[in-house]
Amino acid sequence: MYCTRVVTDDIHFIGSSDRRLALFENVFPIPRGVSYNSYMVLDEKTVVLDTVDKSVSQVFFENIEHLLAGRPLDYVIVNHVEPDHAATLQELKLRHPEATVVATQKALDMLAQFFDAETVKNCRAVKEGDTLETGKHTFAFVTAPMVHWPEVMVTYD
Repeated sequence: MYCTRVVTDDIHFIGSSDRRLALFENVFPIPRGVSYNSYMVLDEKTVVLDTVDKSVSQVFFENIEHLLAGRPLDYVIVNHVEPDHAATLQELKLRHPEATVVATQKALDMLAQFFDAETVKNCRAVKEGDTLETGKHTFAFVTAPMVHWPEVMVTYD
């Protein structure tokens, strides 16, 4: 059963919480679990911002299909390739091969090592200052290498 939250008229939270996880990064106690943050933008173009960990994939995909309501998925923005941000990318691309993956070149190189060729097919590498227009929204990309991993970027609207 889907479980989304409205952020604005056209932005929805599609992530999920995992209260079974006791440690973040296998080091830091998290007594209330963790939230895997993922968002969907329903504009002239549709966008998923980050995916989620496989442990919450069922509700993630239910959320996406509920909100898309038959529309195609145009873009998947990958800000970070670590599993809690990108683990379900391969399954998402199997379900929506029409979607363009948007990420830094470093992230795309890393994704090619983690997933099969179909997952990293139809990609757009972005760099500092690039933008993506979806209708009412214009997303700007800012690279943040080594904030956590070398491929990290942040996306602003």
